[in-house]
Amino acid sequence: MHVRLPERSRNCGLSGIPAVLMLRFSPARLHKGDPMPRFSIFVPVYNALPHLNDALASILNQTLSDYEVVLVDDGSTDGSAEVCDAFATTCDNVAVVHQENSGLLLSRRVALGHALGDYIVTLDADDVLRSDALERLADVIDSCEPDIIGFSFARTPDYAAAPESRLPLAEGLYDGRDYGQFERMVCEGFLISVWSKCCKREVVDINADYSAYRGLTYAEDLLQLMPLASTAHSFYYLDAPLYFYRPNPRGCTAHYEGRYVDDLMVALGAFLQYAAHLGSDCLALAHQSALLQVTSLVHILVKSGLPCEQEVRELATIQSRVESIGLWGSWSKELRVDKRWEMLALKRGWFGLLRVGVLAVEAAKRLRNRVRAK
Repeated sequence: MHVRLPERSRNCGLSGIPAVLMLRFSPARLHKGDPMPRFSIFVPVYNALPHLNDALASILNQTLSDYEVVLVDDGSTDGSAEVCDAFATTCDNVAVVHQENSGLLLSRRVALGHALGDYIVTLDADDVLRSDALERLADVIDSCEPDIIGFSFARTPDYAAAPESRLPLAEGLYDGRDYGQFERMVCEGFLISVWSKCCKREVVDINADYSAYRGLTYAEDLLQLMPLASTAHSFYYLDAPLYFYRPNPRGCTAHYEGRYVDDLMVALGAFLQYAAHLGSDCLALAHQSALLQVTSLVHILVKSGLPCEQEVRELATIQSRVESIGLWGSWSKELRVDKRWEMLALKRGWFGLLRVGVLAVEAAKRLRNRVRAK
């Protein structure tokens, strides 16, 4: 089954192929006749100077050395570009691409175009790989060569697995008829992030044209996951936290921008198309998951502290866009009670009550986190 990417709405003003300004290889990477590396590590970089060196150091500290690195500088203005170039001059397996700012999605696509490895690992520029991450992945590949390997992640540098990163699956290979369990997990909203996976390069849609999505930054993982899941035939769940996901106060989940709703609707279109192919049960799960994605966006909006009138306008836009893609339905009854209430308030236009409910939930989260930290 091939998932056709939905068209980007014209009023977003996002089109065109990113302009590559300079491509720099370390000299040894150009040698002909060298065997292809087992892993290509993609690092999209945009104004990531505070933590970029930590990310690069975590690559150098890998216990397995059969890898290459593709750094894509997405128009950084804070000195990150110079750090990337310096890294390439000191390592013999690094490529650096400098381009105009085009967004995280197209940065990853550009990296894909320069990848030589059999398997692809993605590392965001403010995060860290555990030192034995590639070695653990190589062990799995040696045992069964899965198309996709999923692993858990940590939110603290001690690599304690974040509970939400662990799947309700037994560790092991899911192929043949068992692959349906992975597909169901995708429809339920698990396994969304690209950086918590290692993928065989041959199952990635390398030749697909993503140029219409220039600038897309919110829910881009979901948009990339659907073609991958529809092409692959095997999945291995590795129940080990190989990745430190660092909370980023400047990230897209920390503040709201009006274009996020357009980004999300594009991604949800691909998501629901994928689920529809798998049957009515998976489609119902996908609708529930899509509504949860909407509630996440609403929380980002309310926490951003926008002026009241602007917040109401943005909520009305979200309400309209959700209705336009047919997300309201009986499947909302299966949501957790607080999420069900939030979606009811959004649907009915009870924006003031919605705001109060979201702030109450966020306050409860903060209290719970403080209790856990003691």
